[in-house]
Amino acid sequence: MDRNAPGGESERPTRRRFLQAGAVAAIASLAGCIEEMGTEFPQNTEWPVSEYVPDLPVEERSAILEERIPELASADITDLEGLASTLEEYDMVVESVERERDVLTLEYVNTDRYDEGNVHDVALIAGGYASLVETGYDAVALGATILDDAPASYGSATVETPHAEEYNAGELTAAEYGELVVSTIESQRYEPGVDVSPDE
Repeated sequence: MDRNAPGGESERPTRRRFLQAGAVAAIASLAGCIEEMGTEFPQNTEWPVSEYVPDLPVEERSAILEERIPELASADITDLEGLASTLEEYDMVVESVERERDVLTLEYVNTDRYDEGNVHDVALIAGGYASLVETGYDAVALGATILDDAPASYGSATVETPHAEEYNAGELTAAEYGELVVSTIESQRYEPGVDVSPDE
């Protein structure tokens, strides 16, 4: 039988032709979707794109830095005792503030680490150190040791003097200065203990 003859198999729709037609239709519809998606979102031409980030139900880190750093940076802190007493006014438990060669060392207990983390207290320390540097106090950096309730050391942070000076000179915003300090935070996580007897 001649396949090309009228009424032969060539005129009947085959499964292959049906699938080809479906694939063409799917590609055409996807092209339209991709084109629409591209017009929904603005081009990311700069970073960060904060105006496109939805408001969160939690306090953002930049807001904490912008509030707490200027608050202590504007305080009148002229020596180590003044730094310790000012931090204690904000319910920080300062264990010690000392000078070792060209570096200040500060130890404090973070009593709210589960509720607030470390940023709240470190922002206060950064602001207080900026105030101390502004009065002409000469040091290379401030190294903070974060203690838990034991008290045992579980973290640390560093405030570099050049960063504090740049903040005081208006070359860094509070958020920028704070980010430089917060990025030095190192802390150890502890797995929660679970008391379960072997029989349970």
